[in-house]
Amino acid sequence: MKGWYVGGRGRVEFRWEIFNLLNRANFDVPNRVFGTPNFGRIFSAQHAREMQFGLRYSF
Repeated sequence: MKGWYVGGRGRVEFRWEIFNLLNRANFDVPNRVFGTPNFGRIFSAQHAREMQFGLRYSF
C-alpha cells in the first residue's frame, strides 16, 4: 500500500494485493461418495497465484 496527499484534504491510496505468493498447490477436497471408484481421489485444485490492484481516493 502506498498513499499520497492530493491538494488540501484529498488522499490517494494505491494497493497491490497478492494471494498465494509462493504458488503452492491448494488441492480441493477429495471425492466423498463412498462406494464409487473415485472415492478419496482429488481431481482439482484451487486457483494459482492471483493479484489485484486497487486505487482509492478519500476526501
